[in-house]
Amino acid sequence: MSISSKSRRDARRRNAPRRQDGAAPAVQVHAQLKSVDDRVLAGGTFHQGEWTLVLRGETVANTPSAAMLIAMLRHIAASRKAQGIATSLSVSKVLDAAAAAEAQAQGRTLVEHLDWLEAERRTRNEPAPPAPTTH
Repeated sequence: MSISSKSRRDARRRNAPRRQDGAAPAVQVHAQLKSVDDRVLAGGTFHQGEWTLVLRGETVANTPSAAMLIAMLRHIAASRKAQGIATSLSVSKVLDAAAAAEAQAQGRTLVEHLDWLEAERRTRNEPAPPAPTTH
């Protein structure tokens, strides 16, 4: 074995990802928003106690709320539909059950709770009414 091949192998070992015992479990995918040609447009994961919205491979939002994750994915689907892009949303049983439990804690069904979250988003994003003028 030549000296250079040993040094290359050692460098490769140093730079290789290491497995850490006791490391957090892998990220779990719980929702996917797909186009009609089966491309994943957005997704939802659960990792270390937080739901994460992933769009184009990038994390765009974290939330402790499963229902909020579904609401954000539904909003993306509605935005795509308005652009003429058909999508389909699939949600895991775990995500659905967690969101339903949140809705029930608020005294709503899951559909009512998701509609309420969408209405809240719309009012939050509306421009403030103009201040009254005095003459």
